[in-house]
Amino acid sequence: MSFKTSYKVGLALLLCYLVAWLDRMAINMTIPLIREELHVGPERIGWILSAFFLGYSLFQIPGGMLADRIGPRKVILAALAWWSVFTALTGAVGGLASMLAVRFLFGVGEGVFPAAVWKVIGNWYSKKNRGTANAAILSSIAFGPALSSLLLAWLLPILGWRTSFYLLGVAGVVCVLMAWLFITNSIHENPQVSREELEEFERDSRSQAATAEQTLEKASFGQLLRSPAIWVLFFVALIYNLTMYGWLNWLPTYLLEVKKLSLTKTGLVGALPFFFGGLGCMLAGYVSDRWFRGRRKYLVFGCQALGGVCLYLFTQIDAPIPYMIAQCIAGFLLFMAAGAIWALPMILVPPKLMGSGAGFINTGGQIGGFVTNILIGYVIKWNNNDAAAGFHVMLGALVVAALLVLVGIREQPASAPAKPSTEPALS
Repeated sequence: MSFKTSYKVGLALLLCYLVAWLDRMAINMTIPLIREELHVGPERIGWILSAFFLGYSLFQIPGGMLADRIGPRKVILAALAWWSVFTALTGAVGGLASMLAVRFLFGVGEGVFPAAVWKVIGNWYSKKNRGTANAAILSSIAFGPALSSLLLAWLLPILGWRTSFYLLGVAGVVCVLMAWLFITNSIHENPQVSREELEEFERDSRSQAATAEQTLEKASFGQLLRSPAIWVLFFVALIYNLTMYGWLNWLPTYLLEVKKLSLTKTGLVGALPFFFGGLGCMLAGYVSDRWFRGRRKYLVFGCQALGGVCLYLFTQIDAPIPYMIAQCIAGFLLFMAAGAIWALPMILVPPKLMGSGAGFINTGGQIGGFVTNILIGYVIKWNNNDAAAGFHVMLGALVVAALLVLVGIREQPASAPAKPSTEPALS
């Protein structure tokens, strides 16, 4: 059996997303060096971190609309080139103002990227396997931070923080080439697709199994925004990212100040849960498509509930091996929940609105990313600089997000035939 062209497209998207996360998370590893060289305090570091999320959140919807209008291929190529330039320019900043500007513009470039990726997924994979493909690509949200921690721990002592950012910018150029070679707007536009693969795609798209969760095929973006479930997903993404980005950004500080680990051990211990998270995210798509079609929210809720218990245990256990086991299980389950959450818009939003619809939902997630750095920072300050207090915010947000998924999402059972309608059906 030949290697399908859709697999090559998926691998190219995964590589691009991994580099995006490497570029995004590198700033966290370089904070001590940046603070020393640019003479900025911790409160200004918080704004540097949030500057990215401001640009990232503001351009989610425009990126989706561009992908719907001009095609995702052009948006992806432009985004890759844009953010690679500003990744490299991060290493050239001379002060706080230029750092804020560069990080904001870097966020703009990455902000138009995700919705275009979801548009490609919608145009390359049928609903039968779209959740699996999406979760495999989304595994980069866990593997990226893990690799960033290990890679920067190796590069920084050798190259310094400025040259490390230059090197990451070059990695973006490689992604531009990969995207140029393999990514097209849809499976129908790629001349490398075999007739057998195209026929399989068409057959799956027409089959009852592939259309059982079909909704809103004739809806406009305005009708999409009048759908309660789109807003539920918007707020689920926002609140859940208070947990996920809080964990990503504040875990090193917690390990250093609360668990009393050395910097070297912090790099390793901080990477492990996200490697497990990558596995969980990849598995989420298969599990969701195989056993939870029409009831995916129960997979999300179960993973969030059990993962939350394990994350809580991580904060309560003092012995290193037990608390690392708890954190790795939490990483596996919470990132599995993230992968399953993003299977919902992949199924519920029609392909023609995949860019703008997914971009709107992800705007909520990135607002959460913007808020969490500032919120957790103030909570820690109000609790006498106790880094453990930040986990109270993360765990509280996790409870709210899980309950919102459980009561707010109503899915069409997979066994029921789709009912054609021009009205919003995502309620």
